[in-house]
Formats: sequence, C-alpha cells, structure tokens
Amino acid sequence: MPNLFDAIVIGAGYIGCSVAYHLCEAGLTTALFDQGSIAAGASAANYGNIQIQDMELSKSTDLTKRGIASFSTLEDELDWKLGIRKIGGLLPIENENQWNILNRRKENLNQIGIPSEIITTKQLKEVEPFLNSRNMLGGLYHADEGQIDPFQLIWAYYSRAKQKGLNAYFYTKVIGLDIAQGNIQGVITKQGNFKAKNVVVCTGAYTAKLGQSIGKKWNTHYILGQSMVTERVNFKMNNHLASASFYEEGAEVPKGTIIANMAISQSTHGNILIGEAMFESNEFPIKVPAKSITSISQSWVNYFPDLAKLRILRSWSAPVADVKDGLPLFGPVNEISGLYLATAFRSTVIITPIVGKTIAQLITSNQCDLNIESFLPERQINETNYE
Repeated sequence: MPNLFDAIVIGAGYIGCSVAYHLCEAGLTTALFDQGSIAAGASAANYGNIQIQDMELSKSTDLTKRGIASFSTLEDELDWKLGIRKIGGLLPIENENQWNILNRRKENLNQIGIPSEIITTKQLKEVEPFLNSRNMLGGLYHADEGQIDPFQLIWAYYSRAKQKGLNAYFYTKVIGLDIAQGNIQGVITKQGNFKAKNVVVCTGAYTAKLGQSIGKKWNTHYILGQSMVTERVNFKMNNHLASASFYEEGAEVPKGTIIANMAISQSTHGNILIGEAMFESNEFPIKVPAKSITSISQSWVNYFPDLAKLRILRSWSAPVADVKDGLPLFGPVNEISGLYLATAFRSTVIITPIVGKTIAQLITSNQCDLNIESFLPERQINETNYE
C-alpha cells in the first residue's frame, strides 16, 4: 500500500470518519489511522443523540444550527439508512436554583431560534409517562431533537469513504507528527512513517499526548464517562433525559472522585441507555468500577422506579476530552502549516457532518463557510458558561 497521501486523518470515530469521507469526496488521496478499530474510543459509547442540551450558546450557535439542518438530507447524501427518529430533550428540574438557571437558558435558546419551554410537573408526565415527577418542579423541554443509530452513522461515512479510495490503517498507533521547517510532513507510527501535506487530528482524549510530542500544550482535560444498557423494553421513551444539575456551579473535585449525572435515552433498538458516572483521569480503563454501576443504577431508579427490575446487559467506560470553556479545538494549528485539530466536541453527533465539510474546505481552499475563530486550538481558554 502507498505511504504518500494528500491528507492523513488520525482517529476513526464520528469526527475522523466524517473528515475522511469529505476529504475523499473532495478528491484528495486520504488515509485514516487509529490505534484500535473503527469507533474504538468515545464514539463507541455514544448514545446517538442529535441534541442541543449541553451546547455552549454564545459561540457555538451557528455550528449547532448548521448541524441540525444537515440531518434533514444526510441519509440521501450518504444513501444510507441511519435510523433517524425524532425525540425530545428533557431536563427535569428538582430545585429553585435549577429552575432559575434553566429559565435563563430557555430565554437564550429562544432568542437564537431554538424553541424551548419550561413545563410544569403535570406536563412532565404528559411528555414522559413513566417518569416519576413527584419531587420535581418541572423541566426544560426541547420538542425537536433527534436520534440516530450511532454505529450506522460511523459505518456509513467509513464505507462511502472506502468506496472513494480511502486507505484505512487500524491497530496502527500514531506516536508522533513529522514536522520540518514549520510544515507538516506526515505521521510517525510503529509500523513506519507515512507522508502527507495535511494531517487532521481527531483523537479525542489522546490529543494532548500528540501535542506534547511537538511541544504544543492543547488545554484539555479528560473525563472517564461510564454508562450501561438494559434489555429491550416494550414501550418507547419520548425523550432523552439529562440532569439539570449539569448546569449548577460546583467546586473542583479531586481526580478519581465519581460524579453521577443522570443521562437516559432509549436506543433505536429499544434498549435503555443509562448514565452517567464520570471522573477526571489520566488513565483510560474500559471496565466500570462497582461504585459507578451503583451510582448509575440509582439515577435510573430515582426517575423510573416502576422499571427498577430491568436487567443490565453490559456496562462500558470511555475517555472523553473536554475543554474548560465548553468549546472544541477545531481549526489550523499555529505555526505548523497543514496541521489541523478537530476534537473535544460536546454532543458530537449533531455537528459531525459540518465538521467534516469544514475541514475539507480548509484543506482544499484555505477558507470555510463557518466562523471558527472561537474554536482555534491556541486560543485563550476561559471557564465554561453553560447558559
């Protein structure tokens, strides 16, 4: 196989496969590398939600709205059934502080053209009949969200890219970046060096290590997210549910401290996806500690006590990259021509098509339709404001 390409993409998750597809679509000879198999990292643990619940509002509006619009034509573009279905997004409110925070968020969402409403305790039962609303004040409700089969989306991008000439190198770990005189030359792997004028880093929680290898400190921290899945059920949930506590300010916690925030969805196959327990970590084990399983299970029982006896089929753990200001690392890297980052996205599914298109535009024309100034990798990063 050749070792000279127009572009190399590192990381074969949602973003990497979308980028690879769009580069092949643009006519570039492209190679995709991953240290494991396709979707071996955080993408393998994703619920597949096309959601806006945790989007950053002040800088990410255009990116998110473009992402929402892209799914109306994506199945036709890829000629692939993605299992797209409409669901709502619901954030139950349990105290006055959450009520005030989410009421402000509702106003901000409506101002940018994303319809949202605060609903009453009675309405909670109407939009999600099995939900235990006894101790809740109401909820922030988005009626027009969606869900896909996550593996179909990744597989569609990968398969269509292969048809357009993509070269794939799985179980091939990129251990360094080859740079000379301020220009990217390619990647360094244990299986040899591969040359390219453009390299796109889509490696999520592993991005910092690549940055360190070239003297770059990309300001990310890493969360080990943990969830589990139940047997199939004979009813359909109407919404993706997430905890409003996500938006409440909290003190810094030591690494290794488990934080449980409710996140519940139903898969396109009928199983219930339950999460999430998470903690900051520099290590990325795939097994879930017993304490985390207990925390995750309790969140389900609190909200759906009548369904406490569902059997758990499996649990998983996945490393997720996060940035303190809630924005991704997305765009060209300063002082290294041909090197791009596309990583640390929140609610990755919704922006997957747009990220691939944007990177292809940057590489082929050195410009893009989307304003990415706020996402540039070497920006000054401030603390997050989720409202």
